[in-house]
Formats: sequence, structure tokens, C-alpha cells
Amino acid sequence: MNWVYNFYFREGPGIPKDAPKPVGMRLLAHVLGREWWELIKLNLLFIAFSLPLVTLPAAYMATVAICLAMIEDRNVYLLRDFWSAFRSRFLTATLLGLSFCGAGALVVLAVRTYAEAAKADLLFVAPFTVAVVVAILLPLGLAHLFVVLALGNHGSLRDMAKVAATGMLARPLPGLAALLFVALLWLAHVLFYPASVFLPVLVNFSLGALVTSFAVLKGVEFGFSHTGSAAGEGKAGRPATQSA
Repeated sequence: MNWVYNFYFREGPGIPKDAPKPVGMRLLAHVLGREWWELIKLNLLFIAFSLPLVTLPAAYMATVAICLAMIEDRNVYLLRDFWSAFRSRFLTATLLGLSFCGAGALVVLAVRTYAEAAKADLLFVAPFTVAVVVAILLPLGLAHLFVVLALGNHGSLRDMAKVAATGMLARPLPGLAALLFVALLWLAHVLFYPASVFLPVLVNFSLGALVTSFAVLKGVEFGFSHTGSAAGEGKAGRPATQSA
């Protein structure tokens, strides 16, 4: 039975010291392969903390904080780190979440109203187009804001919004692609129901947060470097990331 012992306890191939660090989609695939089990546990943790509903924004922000640690290849102590992020930025995350819900409701109302009006009068096509663009940019901007907040920066909301807006305008396409991926993920859940009934429980939330955070991180870092925001002080000493 020595071969069994040798098979399970032999040294692995290791990682060459001069091996280049993965970048772009290779980095994302590397994180998924390394952290897939932690992502499942993170998904369950997010659901548990979101049950009161009012805690959902803070729970999502804490999920983003864990995902950023995974992307940066830092040690993750799941429950401790999640609770620390959830508790320390609860009020700010809740305020952002409630503001987004209010703005989202107004945008949806505007899109529906102008869509109906445009059927009768082409003059309303322009405001309808503006409303649709805002409906797309709103979740994109929120994704950048949550990454800024999750990085542990405690500047003012104005500073964080400035960083998020700069990053979003500088690199909008990766974030839009990530939002499209999240939409397709939930569409797959709907189309393949009931076979996909456990998809949200197992992976949807954490995977969506990971992909979105990965996509917008470079834009947020660009925002910090080009705004000189005081919120960027929290990034000092953090390892550089190689994102998309």
C-alpha cells in the first residue's frame, strides 16, 4: 500500500519562482480555480446576512471586500473578515443602497413613461434614450462605488463618488461586460428552472460580485491615481493587482 501513501503525501510540483503572474482573464480563471469552495461559502454567508433585507447593501459590500482579497491573493478568514467589513461600513453601505433603490425606481418610472410617450410623439425619443443610458450607468456607477468602499477607504462620500465616476468614465467597457455576465447568469437561472433552482444558493451572488469587482478594480485604481482623493489613503501598502 506504499503507492497509496506516496500518491497522497508526495510533494506537489510547486510553483516556479520566476513564473509570470497571471493577468486579465487568466487571473480571473486562476482565482475561480483556487477559491471556488470559498465562493460557495461566501454565497451562503451573503444570503444569511441579507435575510433582514435592510442589511443587503452592507452584506453585498462585505462580499465585495472578500472578493477583492481573493483577487489580490491575500489571506481570507471568511467569517471574521466578512463580519469586520459588514460592521465597519454598515451605515455608508446602507445609505448607498437606499439611494440606489430610490434612484433606480425613478429611472424605471422615467423609462416606462417616456417609452409610452415616444409611441405617440417622436419628440420623446430623446428623453427616453437619456433615461435608458442612465438606467445602464446607475448600476455601473454603484459597482464602482462599492469597490471604493470595500477597499477600506474612509474618505467622504463626495471623494468616493469622484473616484468611482472617474474610474467608470475611464474604463466603462469591462464593467458593462461584467454586468452583462451577471444578467446572463440570472437569465440562465430563469431559463433552466427548476433544474437551476440551487444556482442562486450556491454561486450566483458571490460569483457576480467577484466578476464585477474584478472588472471595475482597474478603473477604481485609475480613479484613485488621477483624483488625488483623500479616500485613496487606505490603499497605501496594498499589493498591486493585475486585473482585466
